[in-house]
Amino acid sequence: MNQMIIERHGQNSNTSRLVKFCEVATIYTSTFQVPITSISQVQCSQFEFLVISSIPYFRFLLLLLKFWGSCFKLLCSGAIHDKRHNWPKPLSPRSKSDLGEVYPLEMAEDWNRTALLVIDMQRDFIEDGGPMLVKGGKDIIPNVIKAVDVGRQRGILIVWVVREHDPLGRDVELFRRHLYTAGKVGPTSKGHEGAELVDGLVIKEGDYKLVKTRFSAFFATHLHSVLQGAGINRLVITGVQTPNCIRQTVYDAVALDYQPVTVIVDATAAATPDIHLANVFDMKNIGVATPTLQEWSEPKA
Repeated sequence: MNQMIIERHGQNSNTSRLVKFCEVATIYTSTFQVPITSISQVQCSQFEFLVISSIPYFRFLLLLLKFWGSCFKLLCSGAIHDKRHNWPKPLSPRSKSDLGEVYPLEMAEDWNRTALLVIDMQRDFIEDGGPMLVKGGKDIIPNVIKAVDVGRQRGILIVWVVREHDPLGRDVELFRRHLYTAGKVGPTSKGHEGAELVDGLVIKEGDYKLVKTRFSAFFATHLHSVLQGAGINRLVITGVQTPNCIRQTVYDAVALDYQPVTVIVDATAAATPDIHLANVFDMKNIGVATPTLQEWSEPKA
């Protein structure tokens, strides 16, 4: 093996010594064929020799780090998943256009991994004269009732998401606290008629009731834990109102990687059709499925 011979100049400047050092290091690391004994013959400082001779170990360390990085990437990609009983397997990603056309009815074998959320279908939100009236809410009652019936027939978990506030409003948003004063019953106060579900909607054995105090059903609640424990990773959304509780629940569900998330467009409502459709448009753009009740209920032809 050829020895490297570098002529040492007398009284070299610091710059020329640095150039010489870089040349030796470059040759050594690029070929891996120069033994350390050869480097030792180069007239360089003890520190320079120590650095050059350590290069193979640094390269080995980098290769080791690259190997463990690949293993970590494999774990995060979902190729290796939790083997616990009833734990959902990672879902293969779909494009936004795919999600816009694929409805859960095409995957009947996954109904036991699906939950139907009925959001805020309470008297104070739905009935005429309610303090929090959503004008489009009354019109969707029949469709919500049917969606619940279909869900039960398919064995889907029904989750009743309701607001129930402290009568003094201590757990309500700041912008609504003026509605809760001494001697006055605030909207959806716990134990009062306004917090009850509208006629036709009944919580039955096997259903789950979730109380929230903010727009999203996931905010400061244990909904995600309950769904994970049941092996559920697909959601169907009904109720009111689209720009607030529906939208925020949907966006949180998407952020938590529920897939698909489905909003039944004629079993959800807002104050006006324009507001409703504008929010449905936004949700569809983030991959949310938006079928009608008929499309969701009936098998595809």
